[in-house]
Amino acid sequence: MENIHKRITLIRHGEPEANEEYSAFALVAGEDIKNFLKKWNRCELSSRNEIPASLKEIIKSGDFYISSDLKRTKQSFQMLGVNEFETNELFNEARLPHGIGKSIKLPFVFWLIALRILWRFGLSSNSESYKDFTDRIKEGTDMIEENRDVNHTILMAHGFVNRFLKKELLRRGWKLLSKKGGHGFWSYSTFGQA
Repeated sequence: MENIHKRITLIRHGEPEANEEYSAFALVAGEDIKNFLKKWNRCELSSRNEIPASLKEIIKSGDFYISSDLKRTKQSFQMLGVNEFETNELFNEARLPHGIGKSIKLPFVFWLIALRILWRFGLSSNSESYKDFTDRIKEGTDMIEENRDVNHTILMAHGFVNRFLKKELLRRGWKLLSKKGGHGFWSYSTFGQA
């Protein structure tokens, strides 16, 4: 078996309180998406969070901890007992475009899906473009890889960020060693490199 010298673990943050307040099928006007995004980025983590025991073990093996600079990732590290970590906006979530269809009411989940699809195909209203986001992910991956004195980097980030980081790491020759939880809260993936 190949000898792994460096590891990177990507973790999705815990469940925010705002996730409990917005019913997936509640009718929401387009103009209210902006308010949701503000609330999502400022809210505390839910008290209902249950952290997988296996994640607590992985956390112990890290020697460098970094998160996005959004509240939910910093609080997630603190819930895991990690109080010394760096933050970097390179790992902030892909901002959801908003400000269109202000008077149109759709189920909340439809808005989220539609806006993300529109973003993928070029809509960047009140957000960064898809290209800028992917460039930011590449820059973040460079930063992690250049940290040569670190054996195990643990990154606390977000759903879309982690998905794109996974693709970028695999493209650069990293191997997926383990994963748990799909794309849900507290899901994680560990990658290794000889």
